[in-house]
Amino acid sequence: MSDARPISMQNIADAVGVSRATVANALSGRGRVSADVAERVRAAARAMNYVPSHAGRALRTGRSTLLGLVVPDFSMPLFPDFVRAFERAAQAQGMALLVGDSMSDPAMQTKRVQDFLGRGIEAAIVIPLRGEPFDPDAFPLPVVIVDSDANPANVSSSDHRQGGRLAARHLVELGHRKVQILRSAAQSYVSQDRVAGMREVFDDAGTQYDEAGLRPDFDSGRDFALQWEMNDTTAVCAAYDAIAVGVMSGLTERGVRVPDDLSVTGFDDLIWGRIVNPPLTTIHQDLSSIADHALAVATGRAEGSLLSPMTLVTRSSTAVPRFSSFFQTRKIA
Repeated sequence: MSDARPISMQNIADAVGVSRATVANALSGRGRVSADVAERVRAAARAMNYVPSHAGRALRTGRSTLLGLVVPDFSMPLFPDFVRAFERAAQAQGMALLVGDSMSDPAMQTKRVQDFLGRGIEAAIVIPLRGEPFDPDAFPLPVVIVDSDANPANVSSSDHRQGGRLAARHLVELGHRKVQILRSAAQSYVSQDRVAGMREVFDDAGTQYDEAGLRPDFDSGRDFALQWEMNDTTAVCAAYDAIAVGVMSGLTERGVRVPDDLSVTGFDDLIWGRIVNPPLTTIHQDLSSIADHALAVATGRAEGSLLSPMTLVTRSSTAVPRFSSFFQTRKIA
């Protein structure tokens, strides 16, 4: 039967003919170790498939190498992208990430953090549920909130208000003067900030707009588009890509052409918006920047909050309004 015990620093030290302390210094880049010895140690570690013991490090330093990330609902397509960004950031810091799904349940959100506590995490990052109070100070370890600038507890997020301004400015510059804003019906800080930015630009430009609150999903956007009395509206400015793609589906069913008859913008740059026809003009989040800062605060390497700027991604779902090509010659079904 083979020996399944993991390779230790002592095994490497014996193979190279140096002390265990020398191996530790060579692998960590600390202490006085010649370049030749350090390279021999690293080569032996690679050849022996050495894996550092995080449990041993925790015992020596009194700090864990585990982080917990709690997301609101894995069924929403944005959150796997968040997990990927945080996983990359954790790996860059030599840490491991535990991920929990709140499943849209406030009690489950709290339970996930408590479960992670029992597993010895060093800190937790929480993307909180919409409209539900969550106190990061209620736990005996650092809890970092990723939400929106409108949330006083927010530590790291996109500048959602700036993103709303970008989407609205794009439509104004194309010449749209009557727009439908689609926000989240729930009390979402993110949606509130995005829509506030849209309103700022539309108000300054004298652009008319109506608002409707929907669930942030495909079906709500499609249902809205199928029942909507469009009148002379020439653009839809949605707070989420899922809503925008649903709107485009419903419009297609009604024979409304995007962007020839109606322009549509979204938010978050999801894969859905890249594969829909036509591809969706949207606002992109810098998730890597958000994750890097959140982890830096969680591990005590940084302080304060950060708002990461958003960028406009222009695709084929928006165009100059053609007022006479549809509304004056066709009747909406």
